[in-house]
Amino acid sequence: MTLPFTISLVTRDKVSSKDLLERVSQDILSALGEIEQKFSAFRATSLVSRFQKGDETVMLDPEFQEIFARVTIAKKETRGAFDPYFQGVYNPTGLVKGWAVEKVFQQYLKPLLQLSEIEAVCLNGGGDMQFETRDNSSFIWKIGIENPDHLQEMIARFQMKTGALATSGYSKRGRHILSQSTIKQVTILDASLAQADIWATAALVLSESDFCQMIADKKLSGLYVTDTKKQFFQYGELKNV
Repeated sequence: MTLPFTISLVTRDKVSSKDLLERVSQDILSALGEIEQKFSAFRATSLVSRFQKGDETVMLDPEFQEIFARVTIAKKETRGAFDPYFQGVYNPTGLVKGWAVEKVFQQYLKPLLQLSEIEAVCLNGGGDMQFETRDNSSFIWKIGIENPDHLQEMIARFQMKTGALATSGYSKRGRHILSQSTIKQVTILDASLAQADIWATAALVLSESDFCQMIADKKLSGLYVTDTKKQFFQYGELKNV
């Protein structure tokens, strides 16, 4: 994955946690490498590339089955806005990154909250984050959202103890999604990063009115930006700020 990944630990013991961070970093790096080998659309030997060429034996892989099922459901939930066949062949990339971050977070970082010295943990993959704070801690994650027109500025800040946040837009990758929508950046808050990533991607395809209907129907929370406004929404309701 050609993305920066950042591991954050909030700890009471900086010295002992340094070795812990080094060990868990290697575990996460290895896990992400295995996921890339399976799901990269740019590797000729990946399960995705093999499936594109008609090799249906890849369906025997449990993780491939999981991803295939989830993108199929996502297409239905978003009324086709999230489409794993958007390039004419199967490509689940729009889900895999968020799914991968959430998966390795649950496997390698969340268990660290059982240690007395760890207050909170977070995994950030290319700006999309899965994070959690232990129940008896007062620590709160403070997350800034970039202004798509001025990347050195923050357009909003969210404060949360536990959850996930995904942002999609055109400010860094250009118009990589075919759409006539006036929405140019959207941030989704959810318990699951994989789910947040689905809606953040779909929002850039839907018209603003259709996305607002989805916000209401699916009880979404977050923020979207157009050329003329920024619009917050929480649990399905648009908010005036």
